[in-house]
Amino acid sequence: MLELPEVEVLRRDLEKEIVGKRVKGVTVATASVVRPFHRNRPEFVKALEGRKVEAARRRGTVILLDLDEDRTWVIDAGDEGSLHRETASATPGPDTHVVVTFTIGGAIHLSEAAAEPSISTGVVLTDEALEAAGVSPDALDPLDDNPTWMEFGRFLADADGPLKLVLTDPTRIAGLGPVYSDEILWEAGLRHDRASASLSTQEIRRLYRAMQEVIVVAMKAAGSSLDEAEAEAAIDEEGEAAEHLRVYGREGLPCPRCRKPIVRTRIRKGVYTYHCDQCMI
Repeated sequence: MLELPEVEVLRRDLEKEIVGKRVKGVTVATASVVRPFHRNRPEFVKALEGRKVEAARRRGTVILLDLDEDRTWVIDAGDEGSLHRETASATPGPDTHVVVTFTIGGAIHLSEAAAEPSISTGVVLTDEALEAAGVSPDALDPLDDNPTWMEFGRFLADADGPLKLVLTDPTRIAGLGPVYSDEILWEAGLRHDRASASLSTQEIRRLYRAMQEVIVVAMKAAGSSLDEAEAEAAIDEEGEAAEHLRVYGREGLPCPRCRKPIVRTRIRKGVYTYHCDQCMI
């Protein structure tokens, strides 16, 4: 699953590659990816063809490409989707669901290997883009909103829940998921089950600083996402945790800080956390 750091890198790639270009052609191989926004494939094609891309934005993990005439092209990569750059004449792969070509050249492919793709895309009125994409208007975006540590402290007090669940709740924080929530908590030395309202001033500042540092390091590690159709943020080709991750996916391996084994704990159905019982309090 792409999280905020990878999607921000992707947004910057799109800003460089397609802003200023006009859409030439649109092909939709899988109707379900446009149905959250359109009745059918032809409606999506008609809405996007001929449009000029004027800006590339992001909110959480949703890409928002602003078009002319107050329209926005929404792209949500979902659980396992990816965007990658191809030549305009490249043959789509078996997992490619949408192909968009541009008049100046090049194409963007939206792909996902899942039998029932979670990726979704559509063109909506710009003023309605966030609502149409299901993005909570009240959720904090750690990069876009850039709160002070004091504002972040008030946010944590209001949330008043276990830290892991607060960090991964899309109605509270946009863009963080299982990977970087664990990394942020380890960097801050705070357990997943600590109540967010119980943190001391020093702990709030540690968590605030950890969130900023982990996101920056992850963005540097992501490199250029636009050319890597199968890029995985957390797990490499051998199924091992990526080098820049300190705890996620490293169950049983020594904690980088205290050398005790990393533990994987089930929080609730389908939700797990990687942490160190020794040095996280």
